[in-house]
Amino acid sequence: MKKLTLKDIAKALNLSVPTISKALSDSHEINKDTKEKIVAYAQQHNYQHNALARSLKTGKTNIIGVIVSTISNSFFSEILEGIEESSLFQHYNIIIMQSRESPDIEKKCIDILYSKGVDGILISPVSHDANLTYLQQLHNSSCPIVIFDRINYGLDTFKIGIDNKKAAKKATEELISRNYRNILHITGLSNGVTNERLAGFQDALKINKITFQESNLLRCDLSHIQIVEDEILNKLDELKNQHKSPDAIFTATDLLTNRTIGLLAQQKIKIPEEIALIGFSNTNYAFSFNPPLTCISQPAKKIGKLAFEKMIEILEFRLKKREVVYETITLDADIIIRESI
Repeated sequence: MKKLTLKDIAKALNLSVPTISKALSDSHEINKDTKEKIVAYAQQHNYQHNALARSLKTGKTNIIGVIVSTISNSFFSEILEGIEESSLFQHYNIIIMQSRESPDIEKKCIDILYSKGVDGILISPVSHDANLTYLQQLHNSSCPIVIFDRINYGLDTFKIGIDNKKAAKKATEELISRNYRNILHITGLSNGVTNERLAGFQDALKINKITFQESNLLRCDLSHIQIVEDEILNKLDELKNQHKSPDAIFTATDLLTNRTIGLLAQQKIKIPEEIALIGFSNTNYAFSFNPPLTCISQPAKKIGKLAFEKMIEILEFRLKKREVVYETITLDADIIIRESI
């Protein structure tokens, strides 16, 4: 089947090629009736625009790069779903890359996306200052950056995430309200988000007159999963040998929550009879765990949608040479309470 061209459409409708091109680009120069007629004909005959030719002409690729730590993480999967839905509506394509919690891999991801000429990059940074200078240079030039999830980041741009301190404080208070007081906090290395969640955890302890014990804090390098599992098991053994076994665990990321549940089951430690558990988790299967998981659920899909919408806002404002006023948007997370904790 011969590929339909702008010339073919112009000839069929007895219009000029520039008119067809402008109509298919949704130009305000073409009246509504003519535009609808052209679009209907193009759709009916399966017209596909030449993206390469268009990008050479406009300087835009209509491609947005997205960098997350791991695609398999249910939280990031939901964010990507929100980004994808918004991108389809705006007629943009998405390139997704994984940093795997490594600053070096993150740098390579940024390099690749920039070399492909993406119009902008949406990123959940590895840490609060990873590749900051590089991203600042791109953002100040031709490739705007929008930060999502890990919003404690030095770049002056749109940042969309949750109030991490508030969510962690609320979750810890939920444990304390059920008379759990010896709580082990398992978190990642410093990336802004984990520090805020630790601060919320400590605030809840302080308000309830519970002394924070350094021995009840475990920081894990999330880029090495097997080591993380070993660290959790070693910490539980250490506390047990000191006769300080926790009566509850608060996990600060989806990955840590899922791994901890698996490890406790592996060790035949019953939840909540022996150790209670609450953690960040956006898995749709929290209700099917045995027992069901009480978790902190973030509005991930909304975060993704807002991140993409703010990127489009930056691109449109820059095109019109208008100043962009950046803001940090913090959303509330929900605590989904099951019958047991």
